[in-house]
Amino acid sequence: MSSSRTSQSNLRLFVAVYPPERVARALLAELDAPSIPEHRVTPVEQIHMTLQFIGDTRTKDLESVRESVERSVSGVHSFMLMPFRLLTLPERGPARLIAASTAAPTPLLEIHRRLAHRLARETRKNASDRFLPHFTLCRFARGTTGARADREIACEPFRVASVSLVKSVLRPGGAAHAEVARFPLADD
Repeated sequence: MSSSRTSQSNLRLFVAVYPPERVARALLAELDAPSIPEHRVTPVEQIHMTLQFIGDTRTKDLESVRESVERSVSGVHSFMLMPFRLLTLPERGPARLIAASTAAPTPLLEIHRRLAHRLARETRKNASDRFLPHFTLCRFARGTTGARADREIACEPFRVASVSLVKSVLRPGGAAHAEVARFPLADD
């Protein structure tokens, strides 16, 4: 089967952190849409930070993925996140998106490390060194040039109290997301 298509018996999965809706709306308000070349804004309900992309997963393996995510967050305490900068990604070469970056608190990095250890299909050298915590706000049309963002933003901090296992279905107008399971973090 081609890796670009997901069969009916497979799920396209990732693990994510979602900000509260008011924060997601505030982040989108930071975009200066008229000055941005052709782009597609991320729907408010789909603004998230991907902690681990899992990819095509057989439906029969869903329970073991759930268990891996649950074990990955076990004992990790809730933490604060604060988006502080708009940036264009990738930072070099043609721009694909504008995102709001955040700091990388220790609990976030620990969850990411554990998820990568348990669920990454390919182990890349120093993969955790390349983890850049961010929320994607818009994506550019293919071949877009001249799109750059690099500025500080003022956004309220928020508590991350859970992570979500999410199913993504690719559609012509963009992906549709559905939460499969939510895993609470330990209380402070």
